[in-house]
Amino acid sequence: MPIFAASTRVRMKSCVFLILTYKGQKHLEHLLPSVRAVAERTPGYRLRTLVVDNGRHEPTRDYVRRNFPEVEYEFSPANDYLFALNPYLRALPEDYVFVLNDDIRLHPDVLRESLPLLDADPSLLGVTCHIRDWDDGYTAATVRKLGVRRGWLFSHWKGAIEDERPRYTLYCGGGAAIFRTRKINALGGFDPLFRPAYCEDLDLGHKAWHRGWPSVFAPKALLYHREGGTIGEQFARSELSRKIYTNQILWMARDGRHPGFLAAFLLMLPYRLLTGWKVDRDAYAALWRALRRLPKALWQRRRDPRPVLDDRAIMRLLDQPWQAEGGAAPEASRSAAAG
Repeated sequence: MPIFAASTRVRMKSCVFLILTYKGQKHLEHLLPSVRAVAERTPGYRLRTLVVDNGRHEPTRDYVRRNFPEVEYEFSPANDYLFALNPYLRALPEDYVFVLNDDIRLHPDVLRESLPLLDADPSLLGVTCHIRDWDDGYTAATVRKLGVRRGWLFSHWKGAIEDERPRYTLYCGGGAAIFRTRKINALGGFDPLFRPAYCEDLDLGHKAWHRGWPSVFAPKALLYHREGGTIGEQFARSELSRKIYTNQILWMARDGRHPGFLAAFLLMLPYRLLTGWKVDRDAYAALWRALRRLPKALWQRRRDPRPVLDDRAIMRLLDQPWQAEGGAAPEASRSAAAG
């Protein structure tokens, strides 16, 4: 009989809910109870919650401490939107990080339908959730796809869901997705090139694909979003539109790896600068705005490692059923059924 029995203990995986808020008590009143419900429904993982407040709002902090004493709460040094999370991401000891905007409400089984995918496939950057509107009346976001035409790169929604199998997607929504902590930090977190907001999550997911780190959409991992609940309070609609267009242009110049794309983009640029006002005034203004940061985007592009997958290869995989690295995809809901 052996003196020492072999240990069968397996290290418990860990995940942190990393919530960004801006004076958001009215949002956290809905989100934090749903986080509690998720924690109660997700045995087998070490979970904690950290709220980062870009507004340094004491009434919101006091509300959280009074009603949710288990939640950690910190003021960020400045309101840097999603980029304020980068220092916190670098310091996380957890295996996974669930990055959340405050204008979200979670389904109790959201982690039970997403974490098993990350457990099963070490190649994944992250899993993005099935986003429904606040009243659960329609789907607001599903699979993100990629297209290219005449020196222009674009990301677009797939639309209706065909079945409940996890599928490859271009990127994980920055305020509604779970990331592998080590990989998001290896990519440098959210790139400040895209300040103040928009396309930083698109950039992150696209760069990860180039390294062979896919993202997956999990149809059964549900959350509910009050659209524009946070960012809409801080920018006028026309200004927001121009910011989105500007960052989309920077993204395509920085990350577009479809064969021949960059040459076509640069050749078409003078024509678009001269005639774009005839098509879309906001997009035309955004193109001129992007010029100032375009050299930095191209410089960052040159520093990237050689892609494992180019955009043509990625486009063939997007919206295809996910398969775990090295084998067939397990059912993410198996553990939920057992519970």
